[in-house]
Amino acid sequence: MTKAEASGRVTSGVAGRLGRFAGLALLAVLLAAGPCRADVMVPAFTPEQIGGTLRGNFNAEPQTLNPLTYKDLYGRIVNEYVIEYLIDRDWDTLEFKGILADRWEVSPDGLTVTFHLNPKATFSDQTPVTADDVVFTYETVMNPKIDCRNVASSYEDCKACEKVDDRTVRFIWKKPFFLSLENSGGLGVLPKHVYQFKDPKEFNDLNDVLVGSGPYTFSKGDWKTGQHLILRRNEHYWGNRPSFDQIVYRFILEEQPGVQALLAGELDVLPVSPEWWFKLRDREDVKSGFNLFRYSTPKNGYNYIGWNNERPPFNDPRVRRAMTHLVWREQILKHMWYDVGSIATGPFWSQSPQDDKTIKPWPFDREAARKLLKEAGWEDRNGDGWLENAAGQRFEFEFCSASGDQLTRDMVRVIGEEFRRMGIDMHVRLYEWSIFTVKLDNHDFDCIMLSWGGGGVEDDPFQIWHSSQIADRGSNFISYRNAEADRIIEVARATLDVPKRMELWHQLQQLLHREQPYTFLFGRESLRLVSKRVKGAQVHKMGMFPIEWWVGKDAAAPAEGKAP
Repeated sequence: MTKAEASGRVTSGVAGRLGRFAGLALLAVLLAAGPCRADVMVPAFTPEQIGGTLRGNFNAEPQTLNPLTYKDLYGRIVNEYVIEYLIDRDWDTLEFKGILADRWEVSPDGLTVTFHLNPKATFSDQTPVTADDVVFTYETVMNPKIDCRNVASSYEDCKACEKVDDRTVRFIWKKPFFLSLENSGGLGVLPKHVYQFKDPKEFNDLNDVLVGSGPYTFSKGDWKTGQHLILRRNEHYWGNRPSFDQIVYRFILEEQPGVQALLAGELDVLPVSPEWWFKLRDREDVKSGFNLFRYSTPKNGYNYIGWNNERPPFNDPRVRRAMTHLVWREQILKHMWYDVGSIATGPFWSQSPQDDKTIKPWPFDREAARKLLKEAGWEDRNGDGWLENAAGQRFEFEFCSASGDQLTRDMVRVIGEEFRRMGIDMHVRLYEWSIFTVKLDNHDFDCIMLSWGGGGVEDDPFQIWHSSQIADRGSNFISYRNAEADRIIEVARATLDVPKRMELWHQLQQLLHREQPYTFLFGRESLRLVSKRVKGAQVHKMGMFPIEWWVGKDAAAPAEGKAP
């Protein structure tokens, strides 16, 4: 599937689709959830449908727009309007469709995937897309000095990407891999003549250069810090002409001002929290002016509390399971999430055969938690109300999250109160997103609250759960090491028989359930309001896609995103 989300963290750099993306705070992930994507399958719009501005919102600014090194949800959203893949899945049938590639072949043993590029495909500067660009992108991803370990993890078993001729490129895999076609085709292609570099640091430091073959373009002057970011139609786009003259994302960081801007006609689309969904859905002015969408896709993902598995006391699975028993998920879901979503039992989408339906969530159970903690050596030894170990050290830890929405802060408070009732001293630390991501990369935390999103119907858990992904800013930032988990992941990835592979994924989920490296919280749903000014908004199996929306010339709005 694609570190918490008032400033989401993405772990699938190139195209935001080769894995999970992480979100910084619980509500933030929900507010700008990945399923409202910009995937480039542009419909054939009529002349009357062309024109106008689509106005959205980010509840945090991107850290960078670098198409390989971005690590937040907002960088991903912008990139998907500009960077294109070789292939992608149809939004409803889930079958593969060509984007930059117009045809492809997979060898009988599945080790060789060959793509033939569409001869019409060009970058926004009208330079043709060639095999050299694909090879350059792959080699940049695999360069260990490029800060995109999260993307490179999708190609751990890829031997090479080779140019056959100017319009043909071949991926060669070392061994059978169930995602060899999807990951080969999921490479977002960068123009070599724009991004080529001598020093990897030079590439890593690019934060406002974004050039691709997609239907929209980005210019440095269109990112005004603290105000907005603008994408403009690629007037030289090689495919169908996109509808909007421009797409404007404002930076309104808190939810209430965002809702006020939407109701004032200053925004066209806004994801909302469960609380605001239930406040707004029955209002007559909302029903008359907006279409309301509630839906679930594999890209919604889940949120969780991640325990640093290398730091005591969370290096003990008994302690981690006790902590899960102390998180009253049923009550949080009912009273704070308004029953939007479901309690998660593992990392896989609940509607996928990859998910083991026999696993039941660990219940809220103070006595079970107390017993596990005592077995692990933690009890109140001096009658002061706090748990201590045999050395007399108090059970205390730092709960880290990104500063953000009120729902996240309320959840942390409720969770902390239950821990303190058990005699566990929890200290809350909220960090600005740029600081928080550094702590994640350095594994400098006791526990964190995050979300993962951007997954598929069948996920590859390698990126998050394999021990090789702990180092070099990998996505296994909680440092989960388990030889059996590694073995299951490696065998499953090479198992092409679907029922056998599902059995292996179930074994992995059962292992994670027992060991609780995460306290899995909730499988999420998307809640979104879209102005009736916007036409064509609908839900597909894979989510919502603004690239198929339109407003037309008569409904144009100014670039600043204010009401027309």
